[in-house]
Amino acid sequence: MIDMIFCFKGQNRSRKQWTLPLFLGLMILLMSAGTGAAVSIEMKREANVDQDAVHLSDIAVVSGASFEKAQSVGQIVVANAPLPGQTRFVGTDYIRIRLRQAGIDTDRMSFHGATDVRVTRVAAELPAERIKKAVEMAIRSRMSWKNEDVTIGEIHLNDSLSLPTGKLTYRIVSNRNEDYLGRTILALHLFVDGEPLRRIWVDTSISVMTDVVTVVRPLGKRQTVNLEDLALERRDLKDLPADTVRRIEDALGNRTTRMIYPNTVLEADMIDTPALVRRGDIVKIIARSANMTITATGKVKQQGGMDDMVRVMNTDSNRVITARVTGPGVVEVDF
Repeated sequence: MIDMIFCFKGQNRSRKQWTLPLFLGLMILLMSAGTGAAVSIEMKREANVDQDAVHLSDIAVVSGASFEKAQSVGQIVVANAPLPGQTRFVGTDYIRIRLRQAGIDTDRMSFHGATDVRVTRVAAELPAERIKKAVEMAIRSRMSWKNEDVTIGEIHLNDSLSLPTGKLTYRIVSNRNEDYLGRTILALHLFVDGEPLRRIWVDTSISVMTDVVTVVRPLGKRQTVNLEDLALERRDLKDLPADTVRRIEDALGNRTTRMIYPNTVLEADMIDTPALVRRGDIVKIIARSANMTITATGKVKQQGGMDDMVRVMNTDSNRVITARVTGPGVVEVDF
């Protein structure tokens, strides 16, 4: 009896030695089965992005879940990216909030690694030299001046811009009444992948060398301008008034409106067309059409020079008409 009891007690002790580890393992297994495997988020210290949004997979490695689930969690947007070329920090607390907003139970996630990730937005440089060449080509194709007479100065633009990555295109827009002379400012519209990005300004200075009429000797007021009084010189139009006289024939025979000194560049308001008809003059009125010419007599109501439009009264009908001065004592109307 004694041997049998001893043996029984020994078997009971052996069972106790195996039962405890087995029990603990079973409990761990049951707990794991009840709660599911935890998702591990390993945060990076630094990350580069090239889009507007920061996804979890951009700044962390997701593990501890199926491939599909890890991919799904990794695509969640956890922050807005900084501007191109700039940096921001994204912390784990903020990431938890964004994940909860996306319907993720963050209590079943464990975060490791950096607590704040330094996120830098990848930037592309503005191709300044390529744009400057395009601007010069645009100016030369749109201006009215001869290419050989034009010098385009340094083209200035903000070439320190940081742009998003992608296909860059641009459109050059000028002011509606741009004369492409002197300081010229153009608008440069930038697009990335076809989407409008921003507008910047481009400016330059345009010189146009051309012949202008200058006075070679003193001319008194109301003096008639003759060929020997004038010369042609090459000057930069950007330094001259818009009404500068550029052809000698436009000045010949006119009278000066003021005293003009040598080396003066002639301007339109310095000369006046001599009057060919004056108020009260009796003139011939010529009316022309394709097949006939009719003449009549008229009385001028105002003074006028060559090609000026003046009012004339037809002496036969007393009707006042507007006619163009075509010579001394002659005016014409079209019908």
